[in-house]
Amino acid sequence: MYIFLDIDGVLSPMSTWGENKENKYSAFDKDCLMFFENAVRPYKDIKIVISSTWKLIHTLKEIRQFFSDDIQPLIVGMIPDTYGRIESYERHSEVLAYLKHECDEDAEWLAIDDDPEHYPKKCTVILTESYIGFNHTSALELSKILEYQAL
Repeated sequence: MYIFLDIDGVLSPMSTWGENKENKYSAFDKDCLMFFENAVRPYKDIKIVISSTWKLIHTLKEIRQFFSDDIQPLIVGMIPDTYGRIESYERHSEVLAYLKHECDEDAEWLAIDDDPEHYPKKCTVILTESYIGFNHTSALELSKILEYQAL
């Protein structure tokens, strides 16, 4: 199972951006990160792919360093950038391009994002509130989906 993970509004909620005025891209919210990591920790066969504009600022290696040591190996890549070349559901198109590149087009996947406009309604997307980020409710939803996939 692939998890396509956005960062702004998910692990870096808007409520924390004022805390670091120089660079909002410097760290994740510790609670959002804890909820996310605890939800994925039992599932070592998942693949986390960064689906965030952070890919334009940080390398995969740099982004991995924001995560705990045991989660870092689960982060396997970043979606390609197609900004401005696709008119609708751009992030969804980037996810499909990533899966095609990995020769894994039939793989099960879900997205975690704060923007419902990035994916068609038929997709499995855990939506977070931009100002709050990934929280207990998001973690429960993710855990239920991962548990069901593990059966």
